[in-house]
Amino acid sequence: MKVENKYNKLHFLALASLFVLGNAVITAPQNMANKYNFLGYLLSCGLGFGVCFVAYLIPFNKLTAAVFITLSLFCVGDSFVTFIKFIKQSLLPQIPPLFIVLPFLALVLFLSFKSENVVFKFSLFSIVPTVFIIILFFGSTAKDFRFSNIFIYSFPKISQLSNQFIFYIKSLVLPCFVLTSFAKLQKFKKGLLAAGLGSGFFLLALTILNSVLLFGIEFSGKLNYPYSSAGSTVTFGNLFTRLDGFLYFIFLCSCVIKCVVGIYVIKKSRSLFTP
Repeated sequence: MKVENKYNKLHFLALASLFVLGNAVITAPQNMANKYNFLGYLLSCGLGFGVCFVAYLIPFNKLTAAVFITLSLFCVGDSFVTFIKFIKQSLLPQIPPLFIVLPFLALVLFLSFKSENVVFKFSLFSIVPTVFIIILFFGSTAKDFRFSNIFIYSFPKISQLSNQFIFYIKSLVLPCFVLTSFAKLQKFKKGLLAAGLGSGFFLLALTILNSVLLFGIEFSGKLNYPYSSAGSTVTFGNLFTRLDGFLYFIFLCSCVIKCVVGIYVIKKSRSLFTP
């Protein structure tokens, strides 16, 4: 029994990490980001932890189910739209977007109709290469990092910091309600939920820092897809490797998991409204 519990915990950590990466890993840091962006991210992470602990204590009833359904619909729609936009704008002209979009939709539908164990296994299978790719890209571009890009020399005004909050509230904090609902439905404890959030926040922080340390926050904020752009700079000697294609794997898996978790919460929450 202990082995089974450990096995399930590892799977939830993998799923939670991918869920947090979600579609945020594609677009963070957001357009018009300023030098306080990473500070805003850290504060949003703290708020995300708070949201999860509060939401975990809220009883599951028709009112909370309606809220979870609404937020889950938002998560699914936001992830889907972000992924489709990225594919349409990033693929080479000779590659039809449907070549990627159809497998994405098929995978979401397939996992949505399978048991939770299949989703957990997919998560564990996906997180291993995801972590490897994130660390590989971070290490490969580290030689070009400028750590002065994240230094803050003055205290931010409320307006400067609040502008950075908006993106992370939408991409991180609100989805925390959905992940908390999933954890409660699966009867996972708060400590494991916090660990899953922490691992996801850490991985997402690495991807944001990868872009900011490489390009600077202002230039990163002008890019539609900063992390993908950072990946395209990886070189071996004078040769550009175009290894950013590996990032598509991360974007696919994280958006799929965010959609599948959202659909799962919707289906379970709807059961409260049916006799």
